[in-house]
Amino acid sequence: MEPAEIIPPALLVPPDAYSRGFHHDDAALVLDGWLRRLASQQTRCRAVLGRLAGAFLKRRGQHELGFSRLDDYARERLGLSGRELQSLATVMGRLDGLPALRAAFEAGLREAGRTPDTGDEDEPRARFHLRCPRRLLALWRDVVELARRMAGTELTQGQAAEAIAAEGLSAQPSSEEAWPEPLWSPAAPIADPVETRSAFAEDLDWSAVAEAIPDEVAWIDRGANHLDPFALDGRMRRVVQAMQRIDWQTGRLLRVFLDRRLHRVMQFPSGARYLRERLGISARKARALVALERKTWEAPILGEAYRAGELSWVRALAVLPVAREQTAAAWVARGREVTVRRLMDEVEWALAARDGSSPIAPPPLGATLRDLPERQMCAREGSEYPDAEIVFSAPVSVVALFRTAVLAFAGPGDALWTGFERLLRHVQAEWEAQPRHRDPIFARDGWRCAVPACRSRRNLHDHHLLFRSRGGNNGHANRITICAWHHLRGLHGGRVRAWGAAPDDVTWELGVRSGRAPLVRLRGDTYV
Repeated sequence: MEPAEIIPPALLVPPDAYSRGFHHDDAALVLDGWLRRLASQQTRCRAVLGRLAGAFLKRRGQHELGFSRLDDYARERLGLSGRELQSLATVMGRLDGLPALRAAFEAGLREAGRTPDTGDEDEPRARFHLRCPRRLLALWRDVVELARRMAGTELTQGQAAEAIAAEGLSAQPSSEEAWPEPLWSPAAPIADPVETRSAFAEDLDWSAVAEAIPDEVAWIDRGANHLDPFALDGRMRRVVQAMQRIDWQTGRLLRVFLDRRLHRVMQFPSGARYLRERLGISARKARALVALERKTWEAPILGEAYRAGELSWVRALAVLPVAREQTAAAWVARGREVTVRRLMDEVEWALAARDGSSPIAPPPLGATLRDLPERQMCAREGSEYPDAEIVFSAPVSVVALFRTAVLAFAGPGDALWTGFERLLRHVQAEWEAQPRHRDPIFARDGWRCAVPACRSRRNLHDHHLLFRSRGGNNGHANRITICAWHHLRGLHGGRVRAWGAAPDDVTWELGVRSGRAPLVRLRGDTYV
């Protein structure tokens, strides 16, 4: 039986249905009430998840399940960041030692148990946007990948841009030219700096909301300290599924609330202030929920998959930029089939390979991505028309630094994309000229651990799939790149098994245990 949702179906209707006879005052009060109930329910679910996570971390459960790092486990199995899972466990552990605060939290007082907000950074973020010829998309992707290899870790495009800009400006003085667009305008100061509630509507109800926890979650943290990591993993996944149903309802109501600017009716100076004070969620999380909600009206299958727990939060956000009405079903299916790591690689490929804004389907399952974009773009390689764009978000200071580097490499009167290209080619030449360990196996495997879901790029080992002590040869098909943890404590520790021919026909088992099925089995990055 499918768990019930607390929002009346009449409120979960397409936003267009609010166009006629919409009364802002009444709508603000009604939606605020339901949003607060959802926020209370979500907080109570997070408390359960925090207790389960605490028991899981005490046992270093990610290692027992075959994952070297908590972040890799959390992203792959729960669709959360390792930092968020760690924060939840820490907060709930401390609340258990503070009975008064815990009692307030259990009564529904959200602020008493609010977890550290890991969604927003201290520094405001900005968006870098540059039109350029399509041929530069492949160059940008190659240099970003090179930045990751140089750093020895996964980097976002914004983090890679910071490293690229720093390398470029070390060889080229900055220009006095100004970027044609303003970078960022700081928001107006809030009306009530001390954040007292007197700044808002006088009749606003601030009493605690004690919404009942979903039935399927209420009991699930009982005896957590006596469960093994496999059982804890299953229970945490059930809690996350309940949280996703709450998020789906929240996103649907938030879209109407924020689009109609109903926070003004309640005398909040901004939507972000309303979200923080009334719901206890970050503006960044709310924007993501609303973005996912908007996409569901274009591609309903994406929203249904997220609502049903078939796609995690991380997977749903990954396919958001490429899921269109024509291709959403294929991308949702791909999200179920492969690891988060592979899914993000394929989305990155699709964004670079698509022609303008036209939809693009996922590549063939198991295809070698490094060969595909060049084939699709070579027909237009001679064109210098800026028919593509480079877009990423990063802290304001990083975007400003990258703009400065692009301007430094652009000559007087040149288009900005020419400076962008010169910057990338300079950095590429500098980094490729630096001495490094030249291992053909590492190069073939992209200089990262080949174990599914592992994103490690440091302490790489050249592993023989069939041990040499058991007759394995030294051929490339019997050798594969893995990180030190997976080599010494995963494969040799009995938590991970691997066999087959590298690189494309290797079967992996993670979470190996005696006499029982492993946690997961994959062929490459595809679940089997």
